[in-house]
Amino acid sequence: MRPRYHYAPAVNWLSDPNGLVWQDGAWHMFYQYNPFGEEWGHMSWGHAVSSDLAHWRELPVALAEENQTMIFSGSAVIDHADSAGFGHGAMIAIYTGARTDRLHQFQCIAASTDQGRTFTKYSANPVLDRKMEDFRDPNVFWHEPTQRWIMTVVLSDENRALIYGSGDLKSWEELSEIPTDGAPGHLWECPFLVELPIEGSAETRWLFKVDVLSGAPGSGALYRAGSFDGIRFKAESAWQVADYGDEFYAAIGWTEPRDRLDRPTWIGWMGNHAVQKHLPLQGWRGAMSLPRRLSLRRREDGFVLVQSIEPSCRALFGGAEKIELDHGCFPLPGCAMLTADAGEWSFTLSDDAGRFLACSRKASRIEVVRKDALTPQLDRKCEMELTGDGPVEIWLDHGSIEIIAGAGADCLTLQHRLAGEAWALRGSGTLSARYLAASA
Repeated sequence: MRPRYHYAPAVNWLSDPNGLVWQDGAWHMFYQYNPFGEEWGHMSWGHAVSSDLAHWRELPVALAEENQTMIFSGSAVIDHADSAGFGHGAMIAIYTGARTDRLHQFQCIAASTDQGRTFTKYSANPVLDRKMEDFRDPNVFWHEPTQRWIMTVVLSDENRALIYGSGDLKSWEELSEIPTDGAPGHLWECPFLVELPIEGSAETRWLFKVDVLSGAPGSGALYRAGSFDGIRFKAESAWQVADYGDEFYAAIGWTEPRDRLDRPTWIGWMGNHAVQKHLPLQGWRGAMSLPRRLSLRRREDGFVLVQSIEPSCRALFGGAEKIELDHGCFPLPGCAMLTADAGEWSFTLSDDAGRFLACSRKASRIEVVRKDALTPQLDRKCEMELTGDGPVEIWLDHGSIEIIAGAGADCLTLQHRLAGEAWALRGSGTLSARYLAASA
């Protein structure tokens, strides 16, 4: 079944969010997309827009594969000052051109003057080329103190990132490197460098996030907090895990506009290349997480990333009711937001096809088990240590579960294949449940 309140395309394959940008009241989300089927391939940029980050409208493909060159991941900016020469306020996409023989990747730009509906690829592409097989996923933003564009981009197979600077988005100068420095796993993708507020203070720090395709804990999304002077990122904390589930990948953000707490927003692909290939064909494949506001929390050992679900998504749900799990089996609608208070609890959701999703909290640990009798390759167990005793939010939709705990410091995202409009709920403890409003 299709998700009710997470974004998914009408048909075909979706993966990494790309080119997240805001312009004239609209949030634009581009993403990796196969216009020809629901398997990975023919990578192009799909496109959706929203006025509130909760309701999305799918638009035609924005950047298409052509001349044996796929459109891999990247970012987008609004060129207010016309630094690139495509017009004041032009939307500029910065993306990796990837040859279909997989032997060459390089960075390109394309411009739109109609709010991302159509793009014209720059005639002198590529704008950055190291003649490499694994050089991808440029993330670009304007750095006001140095009055230039900054790009972070990864040498994927070498597990390191490079930082470049440019005045016009066309000519790029290498500035520095972000090294592996003990990061677990192999094959870096989708870097993201952003300045974040520190809770309860007027200070900020910079977050560097990178996704690791294999061998890293959780979903593979790793981050460090530190400082950035326009040339170098200097880490002030060890590598940490952004999401302890298997399926929160390639997250990048809308750096503007920010909320009243100066928090930007990011969104991730609720997928995993090791898992997606086992999902049965159903006409479409892949969905996005809920958007999450970002900040940092100071701790004795450094900083931790805090992720809070976008308020407009909370507004989709009605009032709360209590469920006493010890009193038997309950039918639970497939779209629900559950809250569990501090203390131990456990529950299992199951359908008539032999699939189940089991969640439990024991002491300071949450465990989620996914079992799929029809597709055992999808069986998983994910665990997360909690950093606080506060409530645990559990966001359920058709196809996914997102758990937010520790007042946003602990996150776990996982897909599931529970079928039907309602699932059997059994367990122990007390939950507060809110259901998706009919108007959502």
